[in-house]
Amino acid sequence: MAILAARSKSFPPEGRLRMSRAVWLLAAVLLLAGLWLAADWWIGLPEGARAEYVGREACATCHPKETELWLGSDHDLAMDLATPETVLGDFHDRQLDHFGLISRMFRREDGAYCVATDNREGKIETFVVKYVLGYRPLQQYLVEFADGRVQCLPVAWDTEGKRWFHLYPDEPIPHTDPLHWTGPMQNWNYMCAECHTTNLRKNYRLADNTYHTEFSEIDVSCETCHGPGSLHVRLAESWSPFWDRRLGYGLARLKVPDHRVQIDSCAPCHARRRVVYSGFLPGDKFLDYYLPELLEANLYHADGQILDEVYEYSSFLQSKMFHQGVRCTDCHDPHSTVVKFATPETRGRFADNRLCGQCHLPTKYDAVSHHHHPDASKRGTACVECHMPDRHYMVVDPRRDHSFRIPRPDLTVALGVPNACNGCHHDAAKGETAPWAVEHVEKWYGKKKELPHFAFALDAGRQRKPGAVDALTALVERPDTRAIVRATAVALLGEFAEEAARKAVRAQLDHPEALVRAAAVRALESAPVDEIYPLLGPRLSDPVRAVRIEAARLLTRLPGSRFSEMDRAAFGRALDEYVVGQQALSDQPGSHLNLGVVYGNLGRLADAEREYQAALNIDPHFVPARINLAMLYDQKQDKSQAEKQFRAAIEILRRQVADTERQAKATAAAMAAPSASRPAANAASAASSPAEASRYVPVFAARPSASDRSLQHLLEQLRQQLGETHYSLGLLLAEDEKRLADAAEMLAVAANSLPGNARVHYNLGLARQRLGQGKAAEEALIAACRLAPSDPDYVHALTVYYSQSGDWGKARVCAEQLVRLAPANPAYRALLELVQRQGR
Repeated sequence: MAILAARSKSFPPEGRLRMSRAVWLLAAVLLLAGLWLAADWWIGLPEGARAEYVGREACATCHPKETELWLGSDHDLAMDLATPETVLGDFHDRQLDHFGLISRMFRREDGAYCVATDNREGKIETFVVKYVLGYRPLQQYLVEFADGRVQCLPVAWDTEGKRWFHLYPDEPIPHTDPLHWTGPMQNWNYMCAECHTTNLRKNYRLADNTYHTEFSEIDVSCETCHGPGSLHVRLAESWSPFWDRRLGYGLARLKVPDHRVQIDSCAPCHARRRVVYSGFLPGDKFLDYYLPELLEANLYHADGQILDEVYEYSSFLQSKMFHQGVRCTDCHDPHSTVVKFATPETRGRFADNRLCGQCHLPTKYDAVSHHHHPDASKRGTACVECHMPDRHYMVVDPRRDHSFRIPRPDLTVALGVPNACNGCHHDAAKGETAPWAVEHVEKWYGKKKELPHFAFALDAGRQRKPGAVDALTALVERPDTRAIVRATAVALLGEFAEEAARKAVRAQLDHPEALVRAAAVRALESAPVDEIYPLLGPRLSDPVRAVRIEAARLLTRLPGSRFSEMDRAAFGRALDEYVVGQQALSDQPGSHLNLGVVYGNLGRLADAEREYQAALNIDPHFVPARINLAMLYDQKQDKSQAEKQFRAAIEILRRQVADTERQAKATAAAMAAPSASRPAANAASAASSPAEASRYVPVFAARPSASDRSLQHLLEQLRQQLGETHYSLGLLLAEDEKRLADAAEMLAVAANSLPGNARVHYNLGLARQRLGQGKAAEEALIAACRLAPSDPDYVHALTVYYSQSGDWGKARVCAEQLVRLAPANPAYRALLELVQRQGR
């Protein structure tokens, strides 16, 4: 008690009051500070604040280490103005002979870098190089034209071999070829600019077919990958201790646990893809703006290995690594762009197996017991040589396959696809064949019993082999099938008319992977209109843009009155997105063709005509738009304009066939010539020294080149198009009895070009029959029946022909076949009875 009394005396009332006030004051200050902090956190950036591009200088202040890594990287050197500091090629009056065309590289007196080569008319002209594109392993050179087009010259500099070379060394590229450097396929504004600059604005003007392209930075800078940085800079420079509660630190959040966010941000420039919508920013969903190409026959081997220049994305989607959560930056430094553990000697490329050893136990996999190549000084011990084989593009650029596959020489034996083993071991004299490789693989690793590889199903679908539908359906239904493979199988199933194929496609419309849903929607392209509405109606509200706009495009074939009120609204929104997406590609005739088809389906014929004309204003030789325009005029009963467009298309196709035939002959002759006289060998004369030149005298195999095969394929396509256009014109002319002879002439050309098309022979037979050309009519109708013996239309036509000719015996045989094909058709039974009576 005494102690308590003493304590109470030491704190008089006024002291306790002062202490109480101090506590309350501190509490008030803390409360106000807390309220201020809460308010600061809550208020953040204004609602709807949009980030703008600020340039890498604004980033370098706070991120010097990342900036230093980026300087000199592939991204930094993706593009630049042509200056003595950036140009790597030898412009000391060098020449390059390409199939007789001499290109000359030199500098003018004012220091400008120039190339004298063939122009749009095929005449030699001197062009000033404005930009350089890339720096390793090749550098390209760009020319700007008065209409704003920037074009990629056909000669490039091999930065490692120190020589000039032509980008198409195995074939002549005349000025009439779409691949000519002045043509649309070599246009930088559309083909290259988006992935070699930051904040590109293409600024194409349709009214006068010109470009006014702009960009923030002339390389792949910080904001290409992180997004526009103004909000981030604003937050970083503010007094607030918080990032924004809605926008975080104001940039794309690429380090989130979902690895797809980062991969989707890299994909626009590392995927073979088509544009769905413009305005992609890092952090957005890839499939809201792009649709990657699937494993198509002209792009990938049947087992998914890279064939054409497809970059990395779709290969990586096939890999086990992708499905285990691996992301790009696990192997690549995001700022220097080099592979981790790379050394200056490897120039940023794979150095050794430590890269793979980050995840894969070195004692197990980086060992002779695994790779069976005991000599470390030779090829075969590096993981990438077996699991990431490379393929050369643009002549000198090796690119590794990012599907990370196990070598399968057994697939080479079965399907002819390449394999990593024979990529190194290919000396047939030593017996190094695919069966030899299979024998070694089985000896080393045992004969494993695995599920059938998807290659067999895809190959069956591509080749239309018996059982293809069953194989593709089984592949689609397997739960372990990768999304990119499943989507490819669905796309192939869409090319078959069997009900089993359509059923398998329908089952994928609700698949959790958007890529599969998009493929399923596209696979319904040729499905009956009445069938697609109940299937695609729900997809109009799909959360992914690539899916819903494809659904809207297909549903334009459906009368508007068929939609429910809810679906009509969703259809309108999705169709608006589709139109905006196509308008973003207004410099491409194909986008106007797409819009023309959509407007035609909707009955907006004036809009459709405008789009077809726009496509032809961009490219007068774009045959699909001209044919569709002809069909539109036919629909409007303007037969003379329809005929005019069909004949113009035929003339264009004839010239293209003739030009391609000349190219194919020149290429074949060059391939057959001795190596010393080959044009590609003349690249040696453009090297910087005789020693360097000697390294590039090529050795040629006695077989068709890839260029020769592609030219032959192009020829087949052009001839088929030419035949189909003759057919369309023939049908148009056949509507006028006075033009029947002209119609038969066109149909005869079509039948000769399309010998396997029964419908063409059928219509030719009808036209000749109307002209009284009995024997010729019979031959055409018989050809149709032989090609499609189960089609009652053709058998019926032949029955009628024999009946009108009085050949009742043949008529009876045909009529009996007709009844067997369609026993429930009363008209066919009546025809048989008539023939039987007349033939008695």
